[in-house]
Amino acid sequence: MLILKRYNLLVWMFVFFSVNSQIDLSQKIDKFLEVYNSNDAPGLSIKVINQGKPIYSKGFGLSNLNYHIKNSDSTVFSLASIAKQFTASAIWSLINDQKINLEDDIRIYLPEFPEYDQIIQIKHLLNHTSGIRNYHTLMHLAGFDYDASYYNNNTVLDLACKQKGLNNLPGEIVSYSNTNYNLLAIIIERISGQNLNDYLKLKILIPLKMNSTFVRVEHGKPTINKAIGYQKQQDGYKFSTSNQLSYGAGSMGSSINDMTIWMQMLNEQILDFKPLAQFLKTTEVLTSGEKAKYARGLMIDDYKGYETLNHSGFGFGGRSQLITIAEKQLGIIVLTNSQAINAPRIAYQILDILLVGEENIQDKNEDKVLFKKQDFHEFIGEYKETNSDMTMKIFVENDSLKSIGSMGRTSAALVQYENNKFHRIQSQNVKYDFTPSTTHDMVISFGGTPFYFKHAKFINADSVDVTGFAGNFYSEELDVTYRFFEEDNTLKLSYKGKDGVNLKPVQLNQFGNNDRTLYHFTKDKKNTITGMLLSCDGTVKDIIFKKEKDR
Repeated sequence: MLILKRYNLLVWMFVFFSVNSQIDLSQKIDKFLEVYNSNDAPGLSIKVINQGKPIYSKGFGLSNLNYHIKNSDSTVFSLASIAKQFTASAIWSLINDQKINLEDDIRIYLPEFPEYDQIIQIKHLLNHTSGIRNYHTLMHLAGFDYDASYYNNNTVLDLACKQKGLNNLPGEIVSYSNTNYNLLAIIIERISGQNLNDYLKLKILIPLKMNSTFVRVEHGKPTINKAIGYQKQQDGYKFSTSNQLSYGAGSMGSSINDMTIWMQMLNEQILDFKPLAQFLKTTEVLTSGEKAKYARGLMIDDYKGYETLNHSGFGFGGRSQLITIAEKQLGIIVLTNSQAINAPRIAYQILDILLVGEENIQDKNEDKVLFKKQDFHEFIGEYKETNSDMTMKIFVENDSLKSIGSMGRTSAALVQYENNKFHRIQSQNVKYDFTPSTTHDMVISFGGTPFYFKHAKFINADSVDVTGFAGNFYSEELDVTYRFFEEDNTLKLSYKGKDGVNLKPVQLNQFGNNDRTLYHFTKDKKNTITGMLLSCDGTVKDIIFKKEKDR
């Protein structure tokens, strides 16, 4: 009888401290998020699971400013790029039904697609190693008017088919491109005979009881509890009037309640879908022998010693972030209906609250990667992002290695954690890798998404005579003409939808617009300019422009 009493006392104490611990966590998260508790602005909804169970669930701000409706745990938000996980899950279902293979040439299903030197396989679309250019960037460079013009997945396919080159050899590096997942959506629909929404509902969403989750494949269908996405402007908030219908890489809606089920699935809590979780987080080996950090709709990273599965999303009127740690059965989903609210920052700060005082220490008997503190001076210098004009300066100050980018305002201090590898002192999910490579000199990754840089030798703008670069240049790949002209000793650019863009010299024969676009003029043996190679956002490389007289 005494033993039973002691047992009951222990159980009571465990429950008491567990409940109080959760209350303490909730209070800390509440205090952190109180800034978003508004009655006249859009906001967000957040759900946190720990040890497999929900411990926090709240909405902040309004889902609809016109009708003063508040965000809640049932509000349906745009998932943005988190949608890629669901498109990848449809591929998993087709593989299970033996209707497709990861090693299949995509031209089996997309025979109209260009034939490049190397085969692009289904797995290359899933992990962003295909080298296919990002369609959003291509449309921007072509002067596409998102507010006035319509586009869908067929538009994306047609644009992709016009491209004469790739960013990289298939399987070489991870180069994030939404086009990959739009093409996967088309392939899924051609094989299944159903639209992506119907196929996902049948195979994934209904079995998981994710009844508020859907793919937007048509206009005019009402959605209960749908949040309106807003962009903050000087005179208030604006919502999107775009009528686009491209999907696969985005264009999905869900609630934090539904996404709780999804996070539990990713953490392998739902046995029937454990194979799906394992499929989504399987990574491929790159041609260099290095393991890719991007899996299949998910980024694999480590944070404070724990392996994380994560993905963010960004679109007009909203941002999103998902993080799970299977080892702790932990998950955080942040969905916003305001483009100004930084969902990734919020999610990682909540993760810091959950992991406060914790560090996942390996077993002492396990092999550890040891490293010597390196001489910081071997990393200092100026770098430029490949396929972009964004620059990064690495320098030493007060015995600390620091970085500052051309698009940043303040420098960030770096802390070494492995040979050639550092992370930001305040953000362990932002990493710098200086490991020698034939394709780059530095990789900066945000939660696993890589951005590649090379050493650069920048030139003095005053030493460049810009008049020689003037002229009209045409691209068949974008079907657009760029007009470069000199005004007040500055090279300027005008094209469809853009007028008088200021350019500045970057490297020899290269100019940038200070917005991740690079204009590299090409010359013949007589030193005469004959064309221009256009790169942008790190996701589009060397679009060919010919000078008008050479067409």
